[in-house]
Amino acid sequence: MTAVQDAIVKTAEETERVAAELARTLRPGDVVALDGELGSGKTSFVRGLAGGLGCEGVVNSPTFVRMQHYAGDGGELVHIDAYRFEGEADLAQLGWDELLDGRRAVIAIEWAARIAHALPERRVDVTLAYADDDARLIRIRDRRHETTTKACGVCGQPMPAGATGAFCSDRCRGADLRRWLDGVYAIGSIPEDQDE
Repeated sequence: MTAVQDAIVKTAEETERVAAELARTLRPGDVVALDGELGSGKTSFVRGLAGGLGCEGVVNSPTFVRMQHYAGDGGELVHIDAYRFEGEADLAQLGWDELLDGRRAVIAIEWAARIAHALPERRVDVTLAYADDDARLIRIRDRRHETTTKACGVCGQPMPAGATGAFCSDRCRGADLRRWLDGVYAIGSIPEDQDE
């Protein structure tokens, strides 16, 4: 189940209050993916997360340093700005895999759409948008508790817990193989951007 919450705010302080409320629900390892136009309040939102986690220090956008760490009574916050990211090397430099595997800190990412392919499915998406001249809409979509049930590629039944691959059983795997051998499947064409 996905929880979506909308808030209309008019000041940076209101933005920080909304974020501080969210921070109370976060645990180490949670990822908060922030997107919105330039100046829409992403850094103010992260400032509110830091405050809600009891972090000390001034929270500024890490555009040029790319990542900041903040520690507090309620936990640690890693603040990433992906605005200038150009590829996988940028993520590797940050130690992205270690950050996700370590689960020691809440991770907040500004301009998260730039690294969408690397984001975990279970995360909190925050979108900030201009509602009018003096107000902004904050949309929070909590995807941490979503369940994605995969279905078997042959029978359509839900996959058992811990199953890997596209089939729920050896019987379905065999049925799929039989389809291949009987010529049910055919390759129409190979995409131009792939090797033969």
